[in-house]
Amino acid sequence: MPFQISRNRQHNMPTVTMRFTLPEEQHEFDAARLGHDAVSALWHIAERCRATLKHCEPGPELEAFIGEIRELIPDECLEV
Repeated sequence: MPFQISRNRQHNMPTVTMRFTLPEEQHEFDAARLGHDAVSALWHIAERCRATLKHCEPGPELEAFIGEIRELIPDECLEV
């Protein structure tokens, strides 16, 4: 998967062009195409965990489980 970084002439902002060889790189293509959806889903999961801890009274086992889930989500996914 080669990629090229260039500048948008109209707005002078960086742009990235990624090229995939299909069908050999179909998995990589799908990961790049659906990456935003995955990050969004992780953000919603983290928000649901946060709300449960804040507004409910989960038992110690559920609270520990929610904490483990939140630790698995990278911080970059929470900055959406």
